[in-house]
Amino acid sequence: MLLADAIHSRISARAFLDQPVPQETVRQILDLARHAPSGSNMQPWHVHAVSGKQLDRIVEESLAFAEEHPIGSQEKEFQTPAENFIQPYKSRRYEVGMGLYDALGIERKDKVRRNEQLMQNFYFFGAPVGLFFSIHRTLMPGQLGDLGIFMGNVMLAARQFDLHTCAQGFWQDVQPALHRVLDIPEDYFIFNGMALGHIDPEHPANSLVSGREEVDAFCQFAGFDE
Repeated sequence: MLLADAIHSRISARAFLDQPVPQETVRQILDLARHAPSGSNMQPWHVHAVSGKQLDRIVEESLAFAEEHPIGSQEKEFQTPAENFIQPYKSRRYEVGMGLYDALGIERKDKVRRNEQLMQNFYFFGAPVGLFFSIHRTLMPGQLGDLGIFMGNVMLAARQFDLHTCAQGFWQDVQPALHRVLDIPEDYFIFNGMALGHIDPEHPANSLVSGREEVDAFCQFAGFDE
């Protein structure tokens, strides 16, 4: 697959088929992604790739933790509170959220169904593989950008194998459960999770294609005509 095709075909998939992904395929994806650049080549990323019964345990333990500590009730490190967002970022966030609910036929005021959709994060939207990305706390916040570049590589490398992904900052809400189940030391910050698997092409959630601004909306060119 050409890089341009991988970029254009990648979406945040929110429904996956019940089709396994072999460990060797996950290894190959990470083997491609590890060539990501990083400051002074520190390569600050750490990954836990989980499937099968261990993934089921993560779901169970995380749900139990959320019962005592509801999603959104705890302050997230290195995430801006939604009330602090300014325009145009606030509108873009709202539009993609409403676009998903519209695709699923969920009314804006239907808090029950909106919460049910949120809960699908716990199940990785049906994906057979969950990836968790962590970084040593001594490298924060400076190397979080490096981790983001690496995650982007993972998402694009997955397309080489006809797989899709969905990055999930959601998992920061249940970090204690992940530290316990995956035996991740407390001095590592779990930055993101990611669902990985075969997309369900018929599911309405995957009909959402979020728009992107044109280059001239975010880039100012200077000096090229001199």
